[in-house]
Amino acid sequence: MKTLLGNMDGKGPAEALGAVAEARRQLARTESEMVARARSAGLSWEAIALCLGVSKQAVHKKYGKR
Repeated sequence: MKTLLGNMDGKGPAEALGAVAEARRQLARTESEMVARARSAGLSWEAIALCLGVSKQAVHKKYGKR
């Protein structure tokens, strides 16, 4: 995580929180892309949910209607 956010030394709390928010947005985009790839490759919602550590219902609710 530190590598992802870079060195936070010398940055104020507001700047550090901004970096965390951007990292969260990038991670969400990447997760969405990986779920789409997994579905295209034939993985079931159950298999994807297992990989993400969530329920099948949760992953289908979040990504199922795209």
